[in-house]
Amino acid sequence: MTRRRPAAIAAMLIAGATILAQPSPELALEQRPFAVYSAFWPNLHHLLWAEAWARRPSLGAPSPAGPMPEPLAAPLTPSEKAAWDAAVKYYDDELADLHPLFELGPIRKIMIAAGADLPATGLAADHRRTLTAAAAVYRKYWWPAHDKANRTWIVDPMAKLAMIAPGVPDRLARLYGTTWFKDRVRIDVVRVGAREGAYTSIDPAPAHITITSSAPNNTGWMATEVILHEASHGLAMPIMQAFEAESKAQGKNTRDLSHVALFYLTGEVMRQGLNARNIAYEPYLYKTGLFDRAWPQFKTPIETHWRRYIDGRITRDEAIKEIVAAVK
Repeated sequence: MTRRRPAAIAAMLIAGATILAQPSPELALEQRPFAVYSAFWPNLHHLLWAEAWARRPSLGAPSPAGPMPEPLAAPLTPSEKAAWDAAVKYYDDELADLHPLFELGPIRKIMIAAGADLPATGLAADHRRTLTAAAAVYRKYWWPAHDKANRTWIVDPMAKLAMIAPGVPDRLARLYGTTWFKDRVRIDVVRVGAREGAYTSIDPAPAHITITSSAPNNTGWMATEVILHEASHGLAMPIMQAFEAESKAQGKNTRDLSHVALFYLTGEVMRQGLNARNIAYEPYLYKTGLFDRAWPQFKTPIETHWRRYIDGRITRDEAIKEIVAAVK
């Protein structure tokens, strides 16, 4: 299916929103370095993006959006239905083919900077108009339940994170060759979002995490691992660059290898930290079957050599060199 590439993208690139540090009732929890939000506009933006995908006919390929957690059923008036349908259509026509992380960064920043109302500049006029009309419908029918679900979800993974801090976060940072965050990291919890369940940008610095409260894998200790994994994207650039440089030196295209290494490192450090507390834990890569399903070619090299680095038996550079050499 061919979709129009939006003229709106040019408009949204004009004014990248400035992220203002301000008190907000949307701040659900502050647990340093994390400030965790259940914010209206990011939730509406992601919901419309996911709803646009939910309304498209299935063509056999997986949707980039996560499944809708609940049906959007409500006794809408004709004018409310028209406003909501127009907003979904706008997202379907203009934005749904763009990933919230990779291509919609300027919009994401505007959403997290917005207060009670959207800023007057930075969004395409049609986008701002349809969002404003849809906002009244969302606030009336679905936002109270979504906000409650987000805030309920936040409690458990953050409490679990507090149990293993500072030991596990500090060890992760040391293995990345840096220190844990000194500056505030914003987490936006949305009811539905990308299929992966979470994503991270390093803009605004040091990191901005978006995580889905309804994603099936974002539960229990695994949700805490997801938060640490996403936060690690703000610290692991030296490791990712080292993998890229070594792959280039050996003439190999290893593509996702550094991301898999980050996945494994976060999960293994968490597993060891929980094991020391007599808590059995199976890391995300294994529990979800993601290792075997997506990256079987990396499994043995990572398990063999990256584990040796995590356990302090070889240096980081030695491990990276051996991993890349072992990848076929």
